[in-house]
Formats: sequence, structure tokens, C-alpha cells
Amino acid sequence: MVDAPPSGETVQSKGSRTRAGIALAIAIISILGIIFAAKIYQDSQAAKPVAISNPELPANDSPECAELLDRLPEHAADLVRAEIAEPAPEGAAVYRNLEQDRITLRCGANVPSQYNELGKTEEVKGISWLRVVDSTDESLATWFTVGREPVVAITAEGNAKAEDALRDLAEALRPDSEYKNKPERGGVPLAELAAPEADKHCSGLEAALPRDLGNRHRLSAEEMPADMPRDMVIWGGTPADPVVLRCGVDEPAGYSTTTQQLTQVGDIVWFNEPTLSSGTSATWYAMGRERFVAVEMPMSEASSLMPVLSSVIADNLENISPSEEK
Repeated sequence: MVDAPPSGETVQSKGSRTRAGIALAIAIISILGIIFAAKIYQDSQAAKPVAISNPELPANDSPECAELLDRLPEHAADLVRAEIAEPAPEGAAVYRNLEQDRITLRCGANVPSQYNELGKTEEVKGISWLRVVDSTDESLATWFTVGREPVVAITAEGNAKAEDALRDLAEALRPDSEYKNKPERGGVPLAELAAPEADKHCSGLEAALPRDLGNRHRLSAEEMPADMPRDMVIWGGTPADPVVLRCGVDEPAGYSTTTQQLTQVGDIVWFNEPTLSSGTSATWYAMGRERFVAVEMPMSEASSLMPVLSSVIADNLENISPSEEK
């Protein structure tokens, strides 16, 4: 039996579907073309010269940094690499978009003071990183390579994701194993201070100190680095700088010659010892009590931490300064 030829309606229906499919494909291609063109335009605008600061860095003019810049890709963390406006600092690169999201890379940076026995590192594709939280804005952090020299620092701003940049730039950075030199970890703050009067008075103070301080917890014996002085108390466990306390230390060297760094908080007079300060932290001494107490803490948090510590110190160490007696 011979099949009947398709009717005019069937042919017309198939033709309509074909034309509709072609029209849809053209529309999709047009939309994709518009999106692609918009992306190219946005990238071209984001790639225009951008001004950045020019800090003094120890090795940003090194051959290794120049070679790294040559290896860097044009895109990282969904951002486009931008030109840097003159005078352009050596060893620097910027990735950004038009929404103020930015990744800044600096090669030849200083080894961060936070790279000590308390610093916790993370490894990404064979590269060891230390995350350092900004002292004035906890949402802003810089990642430092600590398994090679020269040191590379990467900072994310806006909604840019530093973790994505670490992965996207890993190939250009290359694993730590390909570098000959690496920085040494520094010591724990205040660990080298002599504490000749760390006695029962200090033991009483240490027992009264809070378990939590400034979003940090007091480190247990198991969490403390090896060979730490027994009288040392450390609050840490977060990416922020730790708070370190020593009781029974000697009088600070600069106290007898200056009064410029004295601060009264509650019943305690604090002396800021500038020679022991480093990075984003500083060292203060509680004065006028039967034992000197040294505390290393982030400068940005001193105003919130000092009242807590002042109260505990005042309650547990006798006042021996006549000028401060009530």
C-alpha cells in the first residue's frame, strides 16, 4: 500500500517549526554575541591603567619578581589583569573589574611578623600561604607565601576571592620546591623576655585571666608551641594576631626616660614599649603593681582589650605606686 503524500498543512507545520528553530538559534547567538561583546568591553575598561601605592619592599626589583610578572595570566579570580599607572611600582600586578573588586599582587614583600611559631599556614598546589588579617578591617586579609623567597603577597578587596586567586595564579607562582631559599619562622612574641619574678603572685593572676579574649581562646598546653615559658599565657586560635601575656618580667627599658607612652585604663597605667612592637601589634606594660605585666596585642584592638585586662590585673596584683593609690 502506497503512503499518501503529506498534506499541505503538514508541510506548512514542519516549515513553521524549522523557521521558528532558526529564529530561536539566531536570537540565542545574538544574545551570546551581545554578552560576549559586553564582556570584552568591560574587560578592556577594567584593564585600563590603575594607580596603586608604592611601598618600599626589600626584593621587588629582583630578577625572580620580574620573571614572575612575565608568567602571570591575563585573568585570575574572574578578574582581568590591569595596567598599572606610572610611576608603577616594581614587582606589582593588579586584577580587577568595573565593580571595584580587586586582587593586588606584590612580589618581594617583607616576611610578615605573624610568621612565627603560632602562625598557621595553608598549602595550595604546593605553595605554603599565611593569611594575615588587616588590623583595622577583619574582612580584609593578605596572603603571604612563606615557603620561598622572594615573598609574594596577595590582597583581595571588594568581593574578590583571594582563595580563587591563589589557585588561578599557582601555575605562574610555581611550587615552593622550585625555590632555593625560604624564610625562617620568627619566635613567639615576648618569649625571649626574662621573667625573674614569675612567682605565686603571677600564678594568682594567671588563674584569674579569662578563657576567651577578643574572639580568641586561651591556648591549652597541647596547643602551645614547644619550649614556651611556663608563665606565658596566649589567646589565639583565629587568623587575627594573638594576644600574649607575661607576668613577672623586668621593668621596661624605656620607662625611666619617657612619659609619652603612658595610658591610664581603669586602675592600671600602661606603658607602650616601642622597641618591642612589630607589624600590627605592640607591647604594653602594666605599671605600678607588685609585678610587671607585659602584654603583646594588636594595636587596633588595644582599646577594647585593655579594660578587660586592667580589671583582672587590678584585682589580683597589689598597687605599689603611691600616686595611684585611692
